[in-house]
Amino acid sequence: MEVYHTKDERIIVLVDYAHNKLSFEKLYESTKSEYPDRKIITVFGCPGKKAYIRRRDLGLLAGKNSDKVYLTAEDPGYEPVIDISNEIAKYVSQNLDNYELIEDRGEAIKSAINYSNEAYDKVVILVTGKGNETRQKYGNEYVPCKSDVEYAKMYLEEYDKSKVEV
Repeated sequence: MEVYHTKDERIIVLVDYAHNKLSFEKLYESTKSEYPDRKIITVFGCPGKKAYIRRRDLGLLAGKNSDKVYLTAEDPGYEPVIDISNEIAKYVSQNLDNYELIEDRGEAIKSAINYSNEAYDKVVILVTGKGNETRQKYGNEYVPCKSDVEYAKMYLEEYDKSKVEV
């Protein structure tokens, strides 16, 4: 787990490799214990054409433990990201109406940070699954991309710059 935050510490981003039921349970448990006064936003996806039960488990846990959820790409392979996200959303929506589907992972992280700035005084954003990985599996190819860490740092820096300019 890696922790990043804005200079004013309103927004904390935890980048974690959590990708299954047990790791999600532990992540939410530790987040609620360490940051009890903060809203929780979760950004995640599930791989394509495998681990179907994970979609249910993670969707239910995210819906139960988050104030907002962003569903996005996480090694979709041959399966459309939107199909994976829609399936997860069925489970998120059993406990939470506040979720959004954004195919591009970087855009999902950016949206979570921007939404946090507008909606909450203090928030923890959990970006799970990919960590420092710099590729996504689409079809049978691994496509280069920024890591979740790079996206988090980049968009937190944008937030900080916007606060200085005001």
